[in-house]
Amino acid sequence: MTETCRMILDVDTGVDDAMAIFYAVRRPGIKLEALTTTFGNTDTVIATENTLKILELLGRPEIPVAQGVGRSLIRPYKRMADHIHGSNALGDVELPAPKIKATDEHAIDLMIRVIKENPGEITLCPVGPITNVALAITKAPEIAKLVKEIVVMGSTILHPGIHGPIAPMVDANFANDPEAAHIVLQAGANVTLVGMDVTMTTLLSTDMMDEISREGDHAAQTLMKITSFYVDAYKTMYPGIQGCGLHDPLAVAVAEDPTLVGLERMYVDIELNGELTRGSTVADRRRTAIPFHNANVAMTVDRPRFEAEFMALMKGR
Repeated sequence: MTETCRMILDVDTGVDDAMAIFYAVRRPGIKLEALTTTFGNTDTVIATENTLKILELLGRPEIPVAQGVGRSLIRPYKRMADHIHGSNALGDVELPAPKIKATDEHAIDLMIRVIKENPGEITLCPVGPITNVALAITKAPEIAKLVKEIVVMGSTILHPGIHGPIAPMVDANFANDPEAAHIVLQAGANVTLVGMDVTMTTLLSTDMMDEISREGDHAAQTLMKITSFYVDAYKTMYPGIQGCGLHDPLAVAVAEDPTLVGLERMYVDIELNGELTRGSTVADRRRTAIPFHNANVAMTVDRPRFEAEFMALMKGR
């Protein structure tokens, strides 16, 4: 890949977000312009502090961090993922308090400003609930056509949804704010969805973690300590699984290199009302829907290539 991917990464920094930040910071083909924070795995204040901690761990304190919204568009935030990400959302591993601080600029305003200053150059990569992106588009609708691409970690078409919600076919990010997902999908932007259909097939196994812990640097070794809690949670939720899904890192990787996945163009919207379906991704794959197609959806993934690239990055190669 020769073209640099200029990225704003929108995170609700828990464990897989920390891995995604690591990937975005250390991947040569990605220029991380900024990080913006939201709610989801934890509340926005903790997510912001965690983001600053991870940047300091990686030795990249100069990357700006802007705090965003603390709840969905219509419902208050309920913190429900401590059993997956730990009480501090970093696997209960305590990192030093960050010396750097978030900017005074709100996440929404940062997105709008950077996209307008660099038309056609910026990729938005939200890997938590996409409320910040939805509000930025609502405030400045023109950015939908000025952003290069929006690569969303969200959706599931065929894979069963996450544990917990009543809706059996819903991923965590869209479940946390279905209305925001609907707004983004209907905005006319160039949208790619990297969801559970592919992220649940790309696993960080315990053997891979041991290898990174032996051969990686201090930051990679610390990240594996953080990830241990996450893997244990996966083993509880999915008996027999040998690792954890690489959800957020895969979305970042696809933003840089879409050839990692097989994309299907389709019309996608989000169910907002159904008692058993709220937050579900509804895909119209019929030929009659072709004129209305609004998203590229990742349906297959080159797992060996992505996992090899992930491992090489973690080990500093």
